[in-house]
Amino acid sequence: MEVITLIQGNEESSLTPFFLVHAISGIALPFLRLDSLGENDRPVYGITNHIHCPGHEHLEHPSSLSELAKRYLREVQKVQPHGPYLLGGWSMGGMIAMFMAQILESQDQEVLKVIMIDSANPEAFPNFLNNEEHRAFSKATYTKISQQLDPNNLDDPTPESPLDERHSIDYHTTSRQNEWDTMDSGDTPSSRASSVFDFNTPDERPGTPISLPCSSEGPSAFCSDDESVCDAQDEEYWDEFDEHFEMAQLKELLLNISLHVHHGLGLITSVAPGDLFRPGTKSDFDVLLIKCQPEPLEVYQTHHDTKGATFLWSVMREKSMLWKSSQFRSFETVPFSGDHDGAFEPQFVGELSMILRDSLETIG
Repeated sequence: MEVITLIQGNEESSLTPFFLVHAISGIALPFLRLDSLGENDRPVYGITNHIHCPGHEHLEHPSSLSELAKRYLREVQKVQPHGPYLLGGWSMGGMIAMFMAQILESQDQEVLKVIMIDSANPEAFPNFLNNEEHRAFSKATYTKISQQLDPNNLDDPTPESPLDERHSIDYHTTSRQNEWDTMDSGDTPSSRASSVFDFNTPDERPGTPISLPCSSEGPSAFCSDDESVCDAQDEEYWDEFDEHFEMAQLKELLLNISLHVHHGLGLITSVAPGDLFRPGTKSDFDVLLIKCQPEPLEVYQTHHDTKGATFLWSVMREKSMLWKSSQFRSFETVPFSGDHDGAFEPQFVGELSMILRDSLETIG
């Protein structure tokens, strides 16, 4: 994957591009499920976090949502150097898109509209009480994502977060860490769009550090002194290799998602009043909030007895999700029958696509 990926449309179109920011997983691939958002070939781009992209294994992680928004804008402006801009995002992505819009306005760039899919106002969120609460929210969020990514796990116990296996993140020092704590992704299949939906990408067999079958983890069927065992024509060998390789890809993907969830939730809860909207200012762009059905989130179902989960549930049930309509040129909420976690599931994505298409129809 790249940070900016063309989801649909024509890059050469004269229409304003539409940039959609990832949710808490950090991955923009769910946007590929959208139906066509118009008959006019408007380019629609998905934004994926750097942690899932090749060459960013030593990237310093952002200290705030505002800093993350600035990073994404640098990538966006390689595609579209000047306004007017059209931004959106799902959940955490809508919050980031709002920060991006504020930054663009401060640079005297025109923003036409921000479209948020069930995104709450991050200024309203309290910080985590302690490391335990942070981990509980992170684990519940990761659990839901991992189930959605691996259909084989639907009837089995959810895989533990890779953070539980390899990392011990101190809540009090997370904000001072200097690097994303991630594996060397290189040009691995999990950094590409096909890796989530099709692990059997033909051109991605051996060659990446994470996928080497002869690893320090111990002996395997691929570590024989007899070179004939590794005969590329041996179908049984490649069947075993593919299985090993797919698991390596999935493990790396889940690790990076787990890391992104943990850091992302920390960034959201660290937003303070005034970080996004300066007192006395008003944004000169339109806002559309696509409001999902307030089904209980995984984190609420798991930790419903905590104050943090109770507050989150109250926000998800609030029509405007704590955004102040007076803050914008216009603010509209459109109800959507999908729930927050399943907004891009097959039974809901058609309706979501229609709402987005209607919202973009009058924008040049």
